[in-house]
Parts: sequence; structure tokens; C-alpha cells
Amino acid sequence: MLIEQGLRQTLSQKIDPKLIMANNILQLSALELQQVVEQELAENPALEVPEEDPCENCEQPKTLCIDCPFRKQSVSSDDTDLSVYELEQPIDFAADAEDGESDFIANIRAEITLQSHLTQVMHSVMPAEQLGIGEFIISNINDSGYLECTVEEIAHDMGVDIAEVEEVLAILQTFDPPGIGARDLQECLKIQLERLAEDDRGNPVALEIVRDYWSEMLGGKIGKMARRLKVTAKDIVSAIEFVRRQLNPYPGNSFRPPYQNEATNQGGSVRPDVVVRRTQAGYDIEIAGNDQYVLNINSRYRTMYNDIKNGGGKSYTKDDKKHITEFVERADMFIRYINERRRTLRQITKAIIEFQQGYLETGAKAFIRPLTRTKIARSLSVHESTVSRATANKYLQLPSEEVVSFDFFFDGAVSVKDLIGELIASEDKCNPLSDQQIAEILQERGLNVARRTVVKYREAQKILSSRQRRR
Repeated sequence: MLIEQGLRQTLSQKIDPKLIMANNILQLSALELQQVVEQELAENPALEVPEEDPCENCEQPKTLCIDCPFRKQSVSSDDTDLSVYELEQPIDFAADAEDGESDFIANIRAEITLQSHLTQVMHSVMPAEQLGIGEFIISNINDSGYLECTVEEIAHDMGVDIAEVEEVLAILQTFDPPGIGARDLQECLKIQLERLAEDDRGNPVALEIVRDYWSEMLGGKIGKMARRLKVTAKDIVSAIEFVRRQLNPYPGNSFRPPYQNEATNQGGSVRPDVVVRRTQAGYDIEIAGNDQYVLNINSRYRTMYNDIKNGGGKSYTKDDKKHITEFVERADMFIRYINERRRTLRQITKAIIEFQQGYLETGAKAFIRPLTRTKIARSLSVHESTVSRATANKYLQLPSEEVVSFDFFFDGAVSVKDLIGELIASEDKCNPLSDQQIAEILQERGLNVARRTVVKYREAQKILSSRQRRR
């Protein structure tokens, strides 16, 4: 047996920790951002909030100790002017003293979303080297539970192999609710049927139909499926009925936090992440929760860091240099990415306002124009996933003081879906419209929709192809 030693060069791609931090901060809501800032201030001695007058009891800046029990006691026992404290507490948490406790509970409830649930489960079952890919995938799962991009796009953006993305996605698809992370309706239903089969509550005929005879099922070809599967037509009908009654085409909608009895949380309050106000000069955009902290790097740490970088750090030990350099650079990145989050949110909001100005002026949904994240991304020269992460689970307060999800403005595609449905409903059944003809009609009406998009919207409404619709 011959044993040899040798050197070999290999190329491998690793996820940049800076990219992970930037993406994580970008997708934070206002409430989550506050919690992350507080955690970073507690962990990083080089990061600070300039504050000349800290709390006398807990020695924290007053913007950080709004729930300090010592401070509450001192405020209630003295005849202090409460306006001083109201000016210093974060805008998003300004409330009357008597309902502060209940409002805090409401905020906790509003935190738990489908994405945060999936992230929590992922951290408990997935190895550390796959967490970056998993977080990227979760950020692209919409509220209905579907993955909004392809594994090829994820692999390209993350700089990893497609096989790695497929492996992580397969793990995420085992999470609850069943069907989560599916790329289309067929995969969603197949995942749910496989989960039911594992629990001995499945239907093997239904699983084979969805997995191998999807187009035949959509075309209603009962006899063909019965012959292929060697079962009776009655078994096929029963299996299709099982799919309709037992499966959920929108798995994300069935998610609810463990403390809720209903699928929707009627008691949770919604905090806007962006506030839009109408002024004489136009629209003013405020990123909520961002201006309550003026973060900077501790002057002492900055001086020591500059000494080390300029070659004057001979008086510092190796551990001191590592400590100072690590925390100063970490604080610098943290501040930079928070500012980048603010700029990105402001740019996206500005683009939405310019595109949906008709709705903002009238408040009528009839003036909502079809809009996609891709269109916003192209106008800002950024990737679609950046827009998706920046707007995920975030809310916008309109000049009318109505608070809506950012997804509200991207639902304009629904009008295109409805228009496609109307065109098909009014077509000549003996000579139905092809997908290309529908795309051309939409383009004549000022809607630049590609043929593949028509196919996507048609299939989403469970409408058959022109060949299958022909009488």
C-alpha cells in the first residue's frame, strides 16, 4: 500500500458573511430592526448611541429603556412632565401609559410570521453551513407559501451549486405547513400527498395522478388515467375529489402562530415600516424606526483602530488588536447596512409612489396599475430578490393614513389575470384564443405581457390550454 503526500488546488465558492448580514438587515421589519440594534449594542462595545443623559437606574440610553421598570416607577411616583419622555421614546412605540402593557403584547404577536416560523425551525434542524442558503430561500417564499424564484437564480445569486440549493430546499419542504416552498401547484399538492402517505392518511391513486398524470387530470381525461393506472373510473373520480377536499393549494395561508386559534390574527396591531405623507412639494417618505437611533463607533475604539491600521499599535497585544479590529469593523458594517436598508426602502417606495400615483390621489382600486417586483427592480437597476427581501412582511402607511402591505401594490397582476379570464370566457369555443393571441390582445391594450406570463396566469386560474378548450 503506497501512501503519498501532495498539494492540490481546488476552487470553491463560499457565501460572504457580509452578504448574509446585508440581506438579513434588509428584510427586517421596523420592530425586528429595533430588537437587532439593541442586541448589537449589548454585544458590540465599539457601537454606541450618543446619549449625554442616560437612565439614572439602568444606565441605558433613554431610547433603549422605555420599558425599564425602574423608570416606570420613578415616572409614576413623581409629578414629572411626561412630554419629555414622549419625545425620547421611539415613534413606533408612542402610546398612553395605561395601554402600554397590552400594546407590548400585541407587538409580540405581530412578530411571528410564516418566514420567522420557518427560520426558527430551520435553525434547529439544519447545519450551520446551509443556513445562509436557507435564509435566502425563505426570504423568497411568499405569503401563500410558494417559492417566487428558481433554484438556478438562487444558486447564481448565492454563488453556490444548484445541487446545494436543491438539497436545502428539500429540507425546507419537510417543514409545516405541508406544501411550503413548492415552486408550482403540482409540487405543492405532491408534497402534501406524500406527507399524508407517511401518516397513513394518504391516497395512493391521488399521489400517482398528481405526480405522473398532471396534464391528464387538468384535462379531465378520466378514462385514460384509469387505463394507465389499471383502476376503475370511480377510483379516479374519488382520488380527484380527495385532492380537492383534503389538500390546500395555498399552504402559507393555513399558517398561524401557536397562540392563535384562528388562521388570521385579528388582535395583532400592524406597525408601518414606511410612512408616506402628502406635502405641498409632493410626497414625503419616512422610514419608521430608523431615525430613533443615531449609531456611531465609540471614539476610543475608533482612535485605537486607527493607531493599529497606521502602524502605531505596538503597545497593543495580539488579542487586543484582534478584539479592536473585529468589533470596529463589525460596527462599521452594521451601521453601513442599516443606512443601505433605509436607502433601498426609500427608493422602492418612491418608485411605487410614482407608478401608483393614481391610486394615492384617488384611493380607488380601479386606478391600481399592474406592477411586479421585476419592474421595480429594473427601474432601480437592482436584482428582483433585493426588492422581494426589502418589501417582505413590511407595511406602508399611505397619506390617507391607511396601512397596507407592500404586497398590495404588486397585486396589480390580479387585474391581468382577471382580464385573461374574461378574454377566454368570451372567446369562440370552436376557435379558442391561443396564449400568443391573448398576449397580443393585452399588448394592444397597453399591457406588455409575454406569452409565458399568459400561460402562468392561465394555469393559476386552472384554465385549460386552447387545444383542450376546443369543442
